Amino acid sequence: MRRARAACTSLARVHAGCTAALLALPLVAAAQVPDGTGGAPRVSRALAAAPAGGTAPVMDGRLDDVVWQAAPVATGFVQREPDPGAAATLRTEVRVVHGDGALYVAARLYDHPDSVAAQLTRRDASGSYSDWMHVLLDSDDDNRSAFAFAVNPRGVQRDYVLAENGAEDGGWDAVWTARTRLDSLGWTAELRIPLSQLRYSAGAPSWGVNFRRDVARRAEASYWAPITPGAPGFVSRFGALTGLDGVAVPRRLEVQPYASSQVVRAPGDATDPFYSRNELRASGGFDFRYGLTPSLTLAGTVNPDFGQVEADPSEVNLTAFETLLPERRPFFVEGSDIFDFGLGGGAGQLFYSRRIGAPPHGGVPGDAAFADVPARTAILGAVKLSGKTAGGWSLGVLDVLTGAEQARYVTADGGRATAPVEPLTNFFVARVIRDFREGGSALGAMFTGVHRRMDDASLPFLRGSAYSGGFDGRHRFGGGNYEVSGYAVGSLVQGSVESIRAAQLRPGRYFQRPGAAHLRYDPDRTSLHGTVLNLEVERIGGGHWRWELGGRIVSPGFEANDAGYQPEADRVSHFGSVEYHQYEAGRSFRSWRVAVAEGAGWTTGGERLETAVSVAANAQLHSYWTIGGVVERSLAGLSTSELRGGPALATPGQSLAQLSVQSDPRRPLVGTGYAVLARQDQGAGGQATLGVLLAVRPSPRIDLSLQPQLTRLANGAQYLGQEPADGASRYYFARLDQTTSSLTARLSYTFTSTLSLQLYGESFISAGTFSRFAEVDDPSARTFGRRFRPASPDVEPDFNFKQFRSNAVLRWEYRPGSTVFVAWNADLRDQAADGSYSLLRDTGRLFRSDGTNVLLVKFSYWFGL
Repeated sequence: MRRARAACTSLARVHAGCTAALLALPLVAAAQVPDGTGGAPRVSRALAAAPAGGTAPVMDGRLDDVVWQAAPVATGFVQREPDPGAAATLRTEVRVVHGDGALYVAARLYDHPDSVAAQLTRRDASGSYSDWMHVLLDSDDDNRSAFAFAVNPRGVQRDYVLAENGAEDGGWDAVWTARTRLDSLGWTAELRIPLSQLRYSAGAPSWGVNFRRDVARRAEASYWAPITPGAPGFVSRFGALTGLDGVAVPRRLEVQPYASSQVVRAPGDATDPFYSRNELRASGGFDFRYGLTPSLTLAGTVNPDFGQVEADPSEVNLTAFETLLPERRPFFVEGSDIFDFGLGGGAGQLFYSRRIGAPPHGGVPGDAAFADVPARTAILGAVKLSGKTAGGWSLGVLDVLTGAEQARYVTADGGRATAPVEPLTNFFVARVIRDFREGGSALGAMFTGVHRRMDDASLPFLRGSAYSGGFDGRHRFGGGNYEVSGYAVGSLVQGSVESIRAAQLRPGRYFQRPGAAHLRYDPDRTSLHGTVLNLEVERIGGGHWRWELGGRIVSPGFEANDAGYQPEADRVSHFGSVEYHQYEAGRSFRSWRVAVAEGAGWTTGGERLETAVSVAANAQLHSYWTIGGVVERSLAGLSTSELRGGPALATPGQSLAQLSVQSDPRRPLVGTGYAVLARQDQGAGGQATLGVLLAVRPSPRIDLSLQPQLTRLANGAQYLGQEPADGASRYYFARLDQTTSSLTARLSYTFTSTLSLQLYGESFISAGTFSRFAEVDDPSARTFGRRFRPASPDVEPDFNFKQFRSNAVLRWEYRPGSTVFVAWNADLRDQAADGSYSLLRDTGRLFRSDGTNVLLVKFSYWFGL
């Protein structure tokens, strides 16, 4: 489950992304009333929702309906930003009524009409420069999460799920309506939220509720029920929405069928019998949601289509580990928080939804003349059960079936054949959490299972079954200001001898590694099991100070990569951090924070892998500019994966520094500059990254961002490969000098609040030259130079890789919940065995290459009861 974390204090793994986190704005103060339970304090504010009396308000943005005049008023908003605890600078009035199967909310937001910021963006676009009105509903009153509905003066809608730590999950989508209007007093908003979109129990005496108003030109966020930065919690500090005890629970059934067609135009070999210059494809399927009970919802998808999803960024990965990619597919993003069981550090996470529908594991024989291999494994169907009960239970169950995939190929003698590349596979995930003490404590469990139908021995390297699961818990004490948490997880994988051999020899484990007396490689095993244990204690509230202390053990046999993501095993680590956050404005800064973190790790056999200390700081000036930085020092240690199964290799220490500066985000042009500098000891190498992010608002309809970045890398010991020699292995390395540049651009043009065009493009160029070829001589030598001796391997590894990925998506929500997508995706790439880098030359070669283009049209229609 989620736990609050200080920005950029995650011990030894500081990286360039930390600087973005340092730009977070300060929290604010407000008076609270402890509830005496040991959990989070509650505020003493309540608002009664009035019955509509058979006459629902007319949704037109005008607040002249009789029902609004009789409804109680919520006012007296308190700032969270920029002046914590102060009264909001502008008056806001909110009323709530219920009737006709919906909750109606009316807001009068007083302001000078010429000063209202009203950016027109696509639905669910976050971070736009605009005024907003948010309605936050903890309808199941569990103090842990809330449904959020927001609208800006142009009628643009956002919806998301808000967690107890304040984090937003924008993957949740509801079907609701809003109308707004500008007038001489400022602006108004009317929201109609169908009760079918909420989760609650009939007869509940109250719901948690809060209202938030954002005033863009003043960078002001104010709340009706104040939330203090010095105390823990967020949702648990909401006020109470009463008067709903007579509201019935409606039927909840939603069906959304879709149909899509696409044409793919790609380069290829005209002599390839599987190649077609233009390939037409058609598809169809549907999504559904059904309320099994007032608290539980069953959602599903059959043959889902994700053609409109933005492409993943390009990269050149020269490590032994795969890259963790963010989930972008709507079905898996929505409600993903309930399946969140992050293991922290190098242990990864129990469920990684990108495993589902990934490229097939198998391939065709090496002597095949031509091949047609599926790019993705088809998702035949998926169902998801989720919800929260009035008794404090949270439940999530996901079951997905992916198809058996076959590849066609032409044999060396010209014949036709097929080869299985992926078996029929079932993915199962179950999560349950029980809250106690009004959310102050919780116990949870999670289980994952993967079953593959291994009908024959054609894919012996795949495991037939894989299971992982365990328990986690947290307990707040000391008035809710402290929290102790932990988890215990186990894993079991089973399969053929070959598949378990592969598991023992995989990166991050390497049971065959010489010198590791605590590891034992057994080539005859048919199963592998392991555990992870974690315990930590934190101060999460009560003033300006925060701290964290914890430890973790990952056994060598732990394996969660079938359903989850796990880069490494065989780890013992401890970590800690201390942070001071000054959120009241002073003479020089509007707010500032400083954090110190430390961490160290060993193998379970006692080999010291890493030790690091970092200091992170950020501050916001009165001009609303923000500066931040990180300094980290890592000591020399050992790498158990650098030699890909060979002995542990001594690694040099490293010093790292980062700096970021962001201009006033209220301006039409906002710039963020960042720099990362790293240097390894003993002249072993270093890295420098420079980047700029420019965000431009040339008009109320247009958002444009450009992010150029340049990285220079000098790695004195880049692994090249190994070969057997005299009963042992020779490990080859070289110095790598690599230059990587990228330019990412995003443009959004919004015609109306329901019709928008998004353009995304990324140009990526990376070139590397190898020199000073060497082989490992003494892997444990104290100095970098003594670990290697000169060698002349028979390799030419220089590379020059270029790629341009883009997509354009026209999205029209022609009625609530129903959309039309027209998407165009382009992928250009070029590569050569040339390590030189030239921006102009390489860009020219890239855009002269023949790429793949996909044009997609998708139509969906929402039915709701």
